[in-house]
Amino acid sequence: MIAPHRLSVKFFFEDLSIDAESFIPVFHRWIRENVVPNELLLDVADYKHVLDGPAIFLIGHEADYVVDFTDAKPGLMYVRKRDAGTDLADALDTTMSQALHGVKLTEDDVELKGKLKLRTDAAAIVLLDRLNYPNAANGDGADAAAAVQAQLSDNLAAIFGEDATVTRVANDAREPLTFKLSAPSAPDVDTILSQLGSAV
Repeated sequence: MIAPHRLSVKFFFEDLSIDAESFIPVFHRWIRENVVPNELLLDVADYKHVLDGPAIFLIGHEADYVVDFTDAKPGLMYVRKRDAGTDLADALDTTMSQALHGVKLTEDDVELKGKLKLRTDAAAIVLLDRLNYPNAANGDGADAAAAVQAQLSDNLAAIFGEDATVTRVANDAREPLTFKLSAPSAPDVDTILSQLGSAV
């Protein structure tokens, strides 16, 4: 399966009362200090006025980091836009590794440290590519979605534990193909990155 045009993963904050404003100086410092390896960070955009949606964007060349409030579930969303790999497995590995690195940066940030924690036992994964990965309920689209789910299950079980499960979200067909990860035995982000070699 080819790499999707864009791929996102969102990890959820443990505390639901997130101050989006506090991320603006943090993201600006990430740009100045070049804290994200293998990525060029460019700018910060403030969309707090949009209710129940993306609030603060850290815009990069390869990817964006977003403080997102969609569905009243605040989280850190990582959106890979380019250079993720040649196929879905590569794209998923790249996206997940960088997203987890973003989680660690957030938890360890000098301004946010001790205030915010992100869960590793659940995540939302979205294939932002309706052409190659349609969100269809039957026919070839359903077969493709099942193949994606199987690929995600294999990749994510290796990262989050054998009890990790991937479920397709039954959303509107006009929305992108979406899955949710449940990983009850997932370790914390430091342990996961150590197992991955943390060379992201």
